[in-house]
Amino acid sequence: MRIYRFRVLIDHESEAFRDIEIGSEQTFLHLHTAIKDAFAFIGQEMASFYVSDENWDKGPEIPLADLGFAEEGEVPALMEQVHISDHIRSTSQRFIYAYDFLHMWMFMVELIQAGDPEAGATYPRVVMSMGTAPDEHSKEDDLTAGILPDDPYALGDEEHAYDDDDEWGEEDGGEDHDEFGHGSVDDLGDEFR
Repeated sequence: MRIYRFRVLIDHESEAFRDIEIGSEQTFLHLHTAIKDAFAFIGQEMASFYVSDENWDKGPEIPLADLGFAEEGEVPALMEQVHISDHIRSTSQRFIYAYDFLHMWMFMVELIQAGDPEAGATYPRVVMSMGTAPDEHSKEDDLTAGILPDDPYALGDEEHAYDDDDEWGEEDGGEDHDEFGHGSVDDLGDEFR
C-alpha cells in the first residue's frame, strides 16, 4: 500500500489548509470523513469529489450518495466504492471536494507527496494544520443577509391599534363590548335577526 499526502485548502478567506495522509487502498469515503474531521465539520451534509486537472476544472464526479442526477443508464461510483488509487493519474493529481450543496463549501485537494506507510501509523491522518478553519455554519448568515432584519421577532417602536388608556382602547371602559371585546347581539341590525 502506498501513502498519499494531500494538501486540502478550503475556498475561504481564512485560507486554512490541512495536509492529510491516506492509504492508496482506502476509499474516497475515508477521505471525505478525514476532511470533515480535519476542518471540524460535524454535519451530515451531501458531498462529492470531482476528479480535476491543473486548471481545477471539474471532471468525473464521485458522490457520497446517488441522487439520481446521472445520465440515463449511468450509475455513478460512490465514495465508498472508489479507492484513492483508482484516480491517481499524475504526481500532482487534483480533486475538488464539495460539501453541503446548500452552502457550497469548496475544497481544493492536491496530491503533494507519495511514499511508504509509517510503521504503527493509522490512516487517514492529519500531518499538518495551518490556519483557523471557518465554522461550518458561518455561511448560514450569508444566505439571509439583507433579506431578514437582524431579529424579526424583536419588539420595536411599531404602532399599536390601542391606546394605553385600557385594554380595549376605549377611555370609557368599553361599555359596548363584552369581556372578549365583542358587542352584544342587540347591537346587530334587523337583517341579522
